[in-house]
Amino acid sequence: MPRYNLTNGLFLLKTQENMRYILVVVFALLLVTSCDDGDIITIDLNFDQTLSLCDNNTESFIIYDLRNDPSESLSLIIPRGVNDVVPFFNPTPTDTPQTITINNSTNRFLYRTYNRDIVDTATNQELCDAVVPSDLIIQENYEATGGTVEVTVTVIDDDGDGIPSEFEGRGDADENGDFPNAVDTDGDTIPDYLDQDDDDDNVLTQFEIDTVNVDADDNPTTNPLDTDGDGTPDYLDTDDDEDGVLTINEDQDQNFNPRDDLANDVNEMLTPHYLNSIENIDYGSPGKLPTNEYTRTITSRIFIRDYNLEILSGDLIDFGTLINTVTVIEEFED
Repeated sequence: MPRYNLTNGLFLLKTQENMRYILVVVFALLLVTSCDDGDIITIDLNFDQTLSLCDNNTESFIIYDLRNDPSESLSLIIPRGVNDVVPFFNPTPTDTPQTITINNSTNRFLYRTYNRDIVDTATNQELCDAVVPSDLIIQENYEATGGTVEVTVTVIDDDGDGIPSEFEGRGDADENGDFPNAVDTDGDTIPDYLDQDDDDDNVLTQFEIDTVNVDADDNPTTNPLDTDGDGTPDYLDTDDDEDGVLTINEDQDQNFNPRDDLANDVNEMLTPHYLNSIENIDYGSPGKLPTNEYTRTITSRIFIRDYNLEILSGDLIDFGTLINTVTVIEEFED
């Protein structure tokens, strides 16, 4: 309904001639009252746009935003796949957001008001409770009868190894959002942008890059660690100290971690064998790491277009941003 602002309604009656104007004003007031049943309805859907997630239901995800004073919520409910940990996982192609049609059944968008503020903390999300607290009452419930959800999913560093995916040879996405031309340095069938150990030497990439960021460009590949100075950065070098023994073979205790096998270097500093050129004993390979494990941070920006909430409709709602962190563990086949 339109928002009406009926202010300064003070009319001074001085003469009989002003009566016709009074009748006009009274008639207008009657129209407003009949439209809104005596109430002026004002709804503002501009929430703080910091979205939260309910993931305790095996059949659906609830993405929501809350506001206090008055207590209100905006909620998006979408189906959950059997193996889905988060609603969105893979980045969307540039300028091609994922779209979801609001259909009032499997894909739903709701605006609600409540009798009190909703508790929403890291340990207590009342909106996600399977059994709603008895003192929490929904006062108004409006569900969109149509509309489109647009989601732009961004992942800066797919495998969380400290090197943004665009600098790991990920390449361009195809129409399915896959990266068929991604670089795989070690040939283990896992592309570098998804590989916790790009050179397969059992020293994780995150421990072989420039973390100091001396050149301040936030790109570890422009100033990489190169222990032996051979032009190949450590994270892509199978023999980091150029002593003739592969890094993976300098794992003295054979525990898949060359970083914990130490000896004094030429400066009498304790240094891992694989970075110590005077330690060149070949202990043999313990084999490759049994899993590929990494943590991915996913940012999903969500808009609602062409919505109709019964009492309010519009072209666009900036629903907000949802940030999820997921740990991925992939086991290698024997």
